[in-house]
Amino acid sequence: MVRLSTILLAGALLCAPVCVAAQTAGGASDSLGARLPQGVSPVPYRILDQDRLLRESELGQEILDGIRAAEAELEAENQQYFDQLATEERALTDARASLTPEEFRARADEFDARVESIRSERARASQALARWSEGEAQRFFDAALPVLVQMMNERGILALLKPDTLILGSDMLDVTDDAIALLDASGTGIDDDAPEAPLETQPREPDGPPAETPADSPIVPIAPAD
Repeated sequence: MVRLSTILLAGALLCAPVCVAAQTAGGASDSLGARLPQGVSPVPYRILDQDRLLRESELGQEILDGIRAAEAELEAENQQYFDQLATEERALTDARASLTPEEFRARADEFDARVESIRSERARASQALARWSEGEAQRFFDAALPVLVQMMNERGILALLKPDTLILGSDMLDVTDDAIALLDASGTGIDDDAPEAPLETQPREPDGPPAETPADSPIVPIAPAD
């Protein structure tokens, strides 16, 4: 599955309008003696675990279910290709005794070329699915953004930081549980016009007759995706 830690929610938050009241003479002071605007928390930043927000919120689980289903479909497609090529390989092995060396070499070369072509096509399909999955995760964070901004406004928070940016801090700074609860309670959903996963409904039928490789140049069918 896509590495969700690469989704830059922090960049979106930096562009989001977080409203705070104007600074007043009676504002709170931090340990350095600097004045904070009225309505801003004495600790104006909190920690948000984006991965947990995605994994544990209802909306995030819906997104992840779709990604997992697409991954399973891709794996099934790859397995069909693998089984298909393995069958052809066995058929050509069985036919070897009835073929001249030239005929066998020609079929083996054809089979080898088709294996490499399918391997390349499957790699492109995997990359396309990874890009789609990243887009789905980003759609989740785009949908969650207004809820997070509202939470920041209500609590006087100026910044949400990723856990790995904090060297040492209290657990009190983590607002991930609160963000999950607020997102679930908001009923936020995802629009229905999202792009579909780039998958085939059925693998293509191979072209040409089955082929196999000679003993001195073995060909191994593509392995199914991990």
